[in-house]
Amino acid sequence: MNNKNEIVEVFSGDLYQATMVKGLLEANGIMVFIENKLMSVIEPWIVSPGGIAPVNVKIFGSDYTQAQELLAAFTNVG
Repeated sequence: MNNKNEIVEVFSGDLYQATMVKGLLEANGIMVFIENKLMSVIEPWIVSPGGIAPVNVKIFGSDYTQAQELLAAFTNVG
């Protein structure tokens, strides 16, 4: 990351997935920002959750490497 203070996206998905990712990152000392573009909040009959505009999890660029490592371990569980 060139700019350590830049806010970057590390995950995009359904609300429940974004909530789990947020908890994982925060538990490891990473400040998290959530961007929710779900139209289903306004008109649930038009867009399904996680469809056209899912929930985005964003962090500071300075935490990007650590977040990627945590997310890789999180997605490889099984």
